[in-house]
Amino acid sequence: MNLVIGLDFGGTKLAAGLVDLTHGAVLARRTIPTPVTAGAPASLDAMLAMARELMDSAPAPVQGVGVSFGGPVAADGRTVRFSMHVAGWEQMPLAARIESLLGLPAAVANDGDAAALAEFHFGAGRGVQHLLYLTVSTGIGGGIIIGGRLHRGERAWAGEAGHQTLKPDGPPCPCGRNGCLEALASGLSIAREARLRLRGPDGAFSVLATIPPDALTAQHVAEAAASGDALARAVWNEAMGWLGIGIASAANLLNPGRVVLGGGLTRAGALLFDPVRHVVAQRAMDPELSIVPAALGDDVGILGGAALLRES
Repeated sequence: MNLVIGLDFGGTKLAAGLVDLTHGAVLARRTIPTPVTAGAPASLDAMLAMARELMDSAPAPVQGVGVSFGGPVAADGRTVRFSMHVAGWEQMPLAARIESLLGLPAAVANDGDAAALAEFHFGAGRGVQHLLYLTVSTGIGGGIIIGGRLHRGERAWAGEAGHQTLKPDGPPCPCGRNGCLEALASGLSIAREARLRLRGPDGAFSVLATIPPDALTAQHVAEAAASGDALARAVWNEAMGWLGIGIASAANLLNPGRVVLGGGLTRAGALLFDPVRHVVAQRAMDPELSIVPAALGDDVGILGGAALLRES
């Protein structure tokens, strides 16, 4: 057994798993809410406590620790640049901290890169050598596999497919720029656009008008669109059009063997995949490009962290 620990530092939850790296199987897991207000030290302490529990109960020695982190990671694969959710992570030498406290080799990647590796080795990306992974949720992130290995880029900014500029005069993005794919097709952007249109003349005829504006989410829009609500369908289809354009643009640059889509919005199923595939088929140069749903569900972060240890 090739046993490792996979750690997943998310904005709302911390997850740790004991992973059989040979088969990509999570043998045991622990999960707690992220102690957001307590800062980075509390998150690290809580995660290490879960890791120690898993190590103590492991049926064989654990060989290493891999980390999926919800924020930018430096090109060394060891240092966290910052977190947008929890204070105190700025320039944190996370791998070195883990190594000193657990006595095991460690590696770190941002959550998009880690998810790409997980799907490549254990999920929907198996069978190709070049893969583009996108997570479509509150925001839009991603990761790139080239020649069977994670591509971080010169300074580890590769894979930021959500920050392609598609509409320079478009809506503002959380990154501080305008018209990014994330500003046009993420969960937050879909909810924002629905709120704007509800103020117009057609708003009174939409079922979405019954939902308090500050409670309106992309899930509400998806459900209303699926039921035939005209305003919701217009908002949703416009966002899916932008998502398809963003995927096709990235695919024309990278020529992946497959595009894997994960994240909360993909739970909409055909409502998302059908229009996206239609747009990509019109705009991508490669007629054989396939777009498939991610396969690993909530374990993708744990398995992504673990998969980093196959890279070393």
